[in-house]
Amino acid sequence: MTKDSVALSNYYSTLSKAEQTLLTQKIVERCKVNRYSVYNWKYGACRIPELYKDKIEEIIGKKIFTRLTK
Repeated sequence: MTKDSVALSNYYSTLSKAEQTLLTQKIVERCKVNRYSVYNWKYGACRIPELYKDKIEEIIGKKIFTRLTK
């Protein structure tokens, strides 16, 4: 797993099952991706594009991904 998928998975683990389902639905709708993409990001099957990281953090309402600074 990459650090980003670990961060997303760790955030999901703090939520109840119902909240996890709701968050997944919000990500699907607002990022305009399918549910399988969200699952792939969560389980580290593929990387999360930078623009989606920003959108996910906007949906969640807090920073969960580590960014490299210049």
